[in-house]
Amino acid sequence: MLGSIVFLYVVSILWRVSVAEQEYFGRSCIVPLRWHPAEYKEAPVEGSYGQGTFSYERGGKVLHVHKQLINGFQHGLGSALVAYEVGGRTADLLFRLNEYVEAYDGTRSNTLKYNLDTRKDLANNIVGIRIGRATRQAGLLGARAEKHIIDEVLAAMDRGEVLTHYLDPRVSRLPTVEQYGCPGLPKPERSE
Repeated sequence: MLGSIVFLYVVSILWRVSVAEQEYFGRSCIVPLRWHPAEYKEAPVEGSYGQGTFSYERGGKVLHVHKQLINGFQHGLGSALVAYEVGGRTADLLFRLNEYVEAYDGTRSNTLKYNLDTRKDLANNIVGIRIGRATRQAGLLGARAEKHIIDEVLAAMDRGEVLTHYLDPRVSRLPTVEQYGCPGLPKPERSE
């Protein structure tokens, strides 16, 4: 019974993050919500580190969206929602567990790219947890709380607090995965 409740809760987080990705970035990567999602066919821009982009207008501003940008949003928002709803400790454990699932389900988890991406994800989770806790302490409820959380994650992205690419030079200076509380993840053996 508890396992079913946890599973359904995780699915609800994935769904809500996907809906927000679609609304704020024009593409949902966790749960595809469009038959023909926007493709990364446009030229790379500063911050995409060579990855293709697509343009998306939000609030009168054109965004150049790339996969890592959306991934940063996913971790910031998902961890913020869990921290707000069930507590920061649970969010931390759940999102660290996510890194283990990705590491041992993937085929390239022993690469430098994967290691940097994991460290970026863990750093973004901390930012999200802080946002979720602050929202809870502010006493916001329901849709108002969720909107506030999304706005705060987007603002943290704009300020550079949420890291939007594993090649951002700041990522290599982040703590190790072990220092983030993830011992036993594969060590990088090759750069890919």
